Amino acid sequence: MIKRAGIIGFGALGILFGSYISDKMGKDNFYVIADRDRCERYKKDDFYKNGSFCNMSYVSPEDKIPPLDLLFFGVKYGAMEEALKLSESFTDENTIFISLLNGIKSEEDIIKKYGLENVVYSTSQGMDSLKEGNKITYRDMGFLNFGKVGSIGREENIAALDEFFDSISFPHKIPEDMGRALWGKLLLNTGCNQAAAVFDCCFDVLQRPGREREVMVSAMREVMLVGQAEGINLDESDVEYWVKVLDGLNPKGMPSLRQDVLNKRPTEVELFSGTINKLGRKHGIPTPSNEFLYKEIKKLEENY
Repeated sequence: MIKRAGIIGFGALGILFGSYISDKMGKDNFYVIADRDRCERYKKDDFYKNGSFCNMSYVSPEDKIPPLDLLFFGVKYGAMEEALKLSESFTDENTIFISLLNGIKSEEDIIKKYGLENVVYSTSQGMDSLKEGNKITYRDMGFLNFGKVGSIGREENIAALDEFFDSISFPHKIPEDMGRALWGKLLLNTGCNQAAAVFDCCFDVLQRPGREREVMVSAMREVMLVGQAEGINLDESDVEYWVKVLDGLNPKGMPSLRQDVLNKRPTEVELFSGTINKLGRKHGIPTPSNEFLYKEIKKLEENY
């Protein structure tokens, strides 16, 4: 049974999901985890979600709280190594790990540190949160997919998560094919996130016909082909499904990668086109749209 939980990473998704879970569990049972200096900054800042104050508990390793039953990772990938080190003070052999990071790499990093036993693959989708300073706004909270991929994901952990999320009315699904769901989200992010950054636009531009949408969909199809070569059951219906998901998002919203570019932060391009281009070369599959997006985003980063 999951009674105590926490999250490392308090960006847009961390605030969106973390504050919801904290409200339901109570701030004495849910913790935002950071090093001491960052905790002090968090305590001084007032975080808001759609105008409502986020009343959270912030802890660092020095606080020496008992191990958590569930730990979310919600950092950017560049901070994953530091987050894994930080997590040591809050976990034991029974802690369940969920990564909220984009891409398909972060779970592998958790497994390298903690083993296969308590890692559960997940993806978040459908949210349109926008973070500006210490405030986030959103129309759609979205939901969390989680489940077994191959031999990873113990049935008892998946059942415990399902029971926990049901108990707090947290939106979630357990897909029949979690591997396909994981790659499907990668397909969306690789097309949508990168195109929005390169073409400097919100979702509305990607939702209507034009070069921006064409490049986005082309990049998605390249992910589909690479995924097939990796043994993932992707096809054209996945492209159509994720384009439909995009078309239902808030037109004035924007994905996290474009937010990173606007705020001159390192992007997750390596998780998206960086991954697909590398796997494309491995399988002999051309990925011209992703090569274009990768080069353009790297140029943006170099010009910060």
